[in-house]
Amino acid sequence: MNRREFIEKACLSGIGIVASASILSSLEIPSIKASPRPGVFHGNRDIPLRLEDTPELKEVGGVYHLTIDEIEKDLLVVRTGEETFIAVDIKCTHKGCDVKYEDKRNIFVCPCHDSNFDINGIPKGGPATKPLGTYKTSFKDGEVTIHIPVEGDVPESTNDTTLKQMNKVDSVAIDTTKKK
Repeated sequence: MNRREFIEKACLSGIGIVASASILSSLEIPSIKASPRPGVFHGNRDIPLRLEDTPELKEVGGVYHLTIDEIEKDLLVVRTGEETFIAVDIKCTHKGCDVKYEDKRNIFVCPCHDSNFDINGIPKGGPATKPLGTYKTSFKDGEVTIHIPVEGDVPESTNDTTLKQMNKVDSVAIDTTKKK
């Protein structure tokens, strides 16, 4: 095969590939895209708060509003005992208003529609039916650490049965060809 024949065959092959791709895409053959499934654990982002830097948390019943811009989280951290803390999503699960902590009643209250949640984020009244997301905390040497799941992990409020079901598969297929 000489140089001219080689170039002609290469060009014809390229044209054939482009034409085949055009024909295949016009046939609307379903395609599936695999993506990580929420609930597959990839680790935690640990956010330390030194009590000397957060005087709001020095006393039992103290509340601190924690904003974590890089992972778009807004939490309320509450000191519930000498060495115990709870961290919850600040957004009400009803309409997304910011909840407030009422120390005297030991509950979280949404000022928009009067939903209220117990200290563990479980709804106890109002229109909200889903719990607030809660996050594990630990305390050592004057520092509380909030352990925040990353990359599709779920907050602690998801029950154990759901987590077991969700961890059976590493990914989920999503049909990207559904017409809207």
